[in-house]
Formats: sequence, C-alpha cells, structure tokens
Amino acid sequence: MKKFLILLTTLILFCSNANANPAFRAEMSGFPFVSENNVLANINLNYIKNGLSKLSVMAVDPYISNNENPSIKIPVENLYLLCDGKEFQITNSSQRQFFIDYQNPEGTVQKNINLRLENIGELPAGTYSVLLRFSNKNEAGSDVESEFFFNFIVNDKHIITFLTGDPLIVLSEDDIFNKQSYIRNKSDVRLNIFSNTNWKLWLVTSKLENDECEYYCQIKNATGKIKSFDRNNIKLLPDKRYLLATGEPTLDGICTGNKTPSDITIEYLFKNTNSDSYIKEGLKHNSFTYILERE
Repeated sequence: MKKFLILLTTLILFCSNANANPAFRAEMSGFPFVSENNVLANINLNYIKNGLSKLSVMAVDPYISNNENPSIKIPVENLYLLCDGKEFQITNSSQRQFFIDYQNPEGTVQKNINLRLENIGELPAGTYSVLLRFSNKNEAGSDVESEFFFNFIVNDKHIITFLTGDPLIVLSEDDIFNKQSYIRNKSDVRLNIFSNTNWKLWLVTSKLENDECEYYCQIKNATGKIKSFDRNNIKLLPDKRYLLATGEPTLDGICTGNKTPSDITIEYLFKNTNSDSYIKEGLKHNSFTYILERE
C-alpha cells in the first residue's frame, strides 16, 4: 500500500501601517484568501474628505522581496488594486489614481478595496513585503499620504510522494542457503520530493523487523535539486534514524508552473550473515517511515 508523508504549513498574510497618519490610514480587515497562485487581501482606507478627493497608490520599491533571501523577488507589477469592480496595476514608477470621491459628504470616509497578488506560483518559504504609498489629493491640490506595508509569510512546505510501494524482497529456494550475496528487492522504491526550503530526508526504522538477517539500503539514483546523498550501502538497525540526502528548494523561480521536484530511487537489500542457519523462503516485507524537513 502506498504511503504519503505530507508536512504542510499555511500561508499567512498580514498588513500594517508603516507610518500611521490619522488623516489617512490603511488597515486590513478580516482574513486573506490564499491560493497556490494568488494572494487576496481586503483593505479599508480611512481618509478625511475635504471637497473632492482623489485616491492614488504606488509602490516604493520595484519588487516584493523575500526578507530572509533578498535575491528572491516578485515584480511589483504582479500586484493589483481592485476598487469598485475595476482593476489597477500597481507600479513604483508613478502614482496610480483608482478612485475619485464625488458623492460622500465632507468628513471621515471609509473606502473598501482589495489587494491581489497574481501569478506567483509556489513560493520559497520566508516573509515577503513591499511598501505602498497611498495618496489623497483634495480640491486645493494638496496631498495627504499614508505608507502601508503589504506583507505575507510563506511557511515551510514539505511533501513526499511514493511513486512505488513498500520494498518487497522475495526469497526463492536458491536464496535460503545464500550466506554471501545480497538479495535485492523486487522493485526499487522511488520517492518524489517537493520542498520550498533547503531540506533533509530521513529514513526511520521504527517498524523494522530484523530477527533473522541484516537489512541494507542504497540510493541508486537522485535527480533534481539534490545537494548530497549517501552513496554507500547503509546497514539498517531497528528504531534508528538515517540521513539519506539533502537538497535545495524544488522551485524554479516565482512564476506559475515553477515546480521542479526531486526524485530519489532507493534499493533495499537482505542478507543472511549467520552461517549456522538458513533463511526461510517467501516474502520479506518491511515498512519504513520517511521524514522530510528543513535543513
């Protein structure tokens, strides 16, 4: 039976005022909606209307940056403001006017908008942020500005998918007196790895039954974002934890369709080392646990 070890964490988004201004401030309301390719946040703008108000926005920086790894950047042009059914692309080159208030009476007004980050794909873990500058221009031509940090956190995400089942070793009549050679599994175990961080792959032998022989495993092949792996036969003992491989995030950039999973193929071996006994023929079956975590 195939097994899946899935360690998932959530994507959390939060926003804050960088420079609180009682005459004009932006605050997030409710919880954001997050999907694989988009982030959507609901924002309340509170401003003082004095005659005609014209609301604008621009980004201070050209990128939404990963604070832990500044080389990971999302172009700020992927960020849009939604107001009254219309969509406005945010840039850092100029203010983008998105609302003109003709109707509300003078005084404090609240306007609801949305911020939507589009076409981001899966992202490496970390905190992402960009500083936005909102502007309210009144009839006299004076501006009131409010700075606002748009931030979101991508937590660790690790997934192992079994492309084959548990290791099965079949002993024939020719194998029961074999004291020297390894008896290999009928088909190798192949793991598909997804991780948005540098990762470590562990093998845990808590379910290993090892009363009549010795078990070994060996990584036969590793592709994708692999940094290192053990190329030797690893002798397996019950209730142990073995480091099999380390790797880099299985993500290729920040665009949609950026997944480049890593594959690891493992061969399991069985050996009788007791010259005074023989091994009963039949099927040898063991289940192993694999753990994928941040390096």
